[in-house]
Amino acid sequence: MLVILVAVTAIRIGEALGLMWSDIDWKKLKINIRRDWVDGQLGRPKSRASKAAVEMHETLAALLEGWRRETPYSKDSDFLFPSFKLHGKQPRLGSMIVQDYIRPAAIAAGVIPEDCRRFGFHNLRHGLSKFLIGNGHDPMVVQRMLRQSNVDMTMHYVHNIGKARNAQAQFIERFLPNGSTACDGEERNDEKRVQVRAQ
Repeated sequence: MLVILVAVTAIRIGEALGLMWSDIDWKKLKINIRRDWVDGQLGRPKSRASKAAVEMHETLAALLEGWRRETPYSKDSDFLFPSFKLHGKQPRLGSMIVQDYIRPAAIAAGVIPEDCRRFGFHNLRHGLSKFLIGNGHDPMVVQRMLRQSNVDMTMHYVHNIGKARNAQAQFIERFLPNGSTACDGEERNDEKRVQVRAQ
């Protein structure tokens, strides 16, 4: 669930891990960014622009509601993605999620080679901005979605869009259990698929 949230909203990983259920506005379909979880510490969002509420599509809201029913930490004061090992007292560590799940999934999917040093949640943020701008969406709209201070920063993300889109497609196909079609005409291989579940 964490990967889907970051991938479709471009929320920074620290912001996502800092979310509590009270931050979700189910009626207005918005996610309020009130804190950041970085290096094992809760803090304020990165910038003034980062504090803007994030739009939430009905499908994402339904997925989050499903996760809330599944997790034992579902009170308003609970984190959406708590450490089960620490009994929900703090969020999980983003670096450990990348090391244990994201990188192995990306390597297994052929998105990155094993010697690729930099790959993580921020690539999902980059990928979404490239996908949207590459498909003709207004860069100003994408800027507001990413909650960046200026559009120049948003456009900085846009390079090698074709390659990025292909890599993202391969990643999603192998990463999500219910991917719809194989990438580049390849047949699906469920034995090689890496399934990841937020914990």
